[in-house]
Amino acid sequence: MKNKQVLILSLFAVVSFLMIATPLALIWKHERILTEGKIFKFRTAPVDPFDAFRGRYVALSLEENKVSMPEGMDLKSNDKICANVIVGEDGFAKISGLSKYPPIGLSYIKAKVRYIGGKDREVFLDLPIDRYYMEEKAAKLAEAIYARHSTREKRDAYVIVRIQDGNVAIEGLYIGGVPIEEVIKKEKQFR
Repeated sequence: MKNKQVLILSLFAVVSFLMIATPLALIWKHERILTEGKIFKFRTAPVDPFDAFRGRYVALSLEENKVSMPEGMDLKSNDKICANVIVGEDGFAKISGLSKYPPIGLSYIKAKVRYIGGKDREVFLDLPIDRYYMEEKAAKLAEAIYARHSTREKRDAYVIVRIQDGNVAIEGLYIGGVPIEEVIKKEKQFR
């Protein structure tokens, strides 16, 4: 009887520890990327306005989400891939190539192949830079502002991300070089 109680208490302690340790580990990993990761700036692209906002985040789309199929590589939808990232002459991040394994000495993002299309066999990627979380009260206004600044005519919205070991953390969403939170404050003053 006593051994059974000790076993139950031990299992309870292990499960409790795992329930606390798992979210703490995820938070620690995200914060580590934000403090130690290499900084990149990605231009955003227009998003379908009917699916632009879900819950407490702004749905993002990146202009830089495709690359030519590498010679000798045969990819298909949902393949996991490493997207190599460089900074272009304009200061924005570019996908410079793909590899099946983490490249040595290069920044990269762990991504999935969305699909392969066109006569040039371009590889379209699902990059883990698709949601900018923010305060719930400000999110609806942020969605409207982002939509106005990520149209085909006006594209001055971008995100700053940090990348470390293939993992990505979004540091901020910017509209015309100003953090979205400041744009929201200014717009609220004029309402």
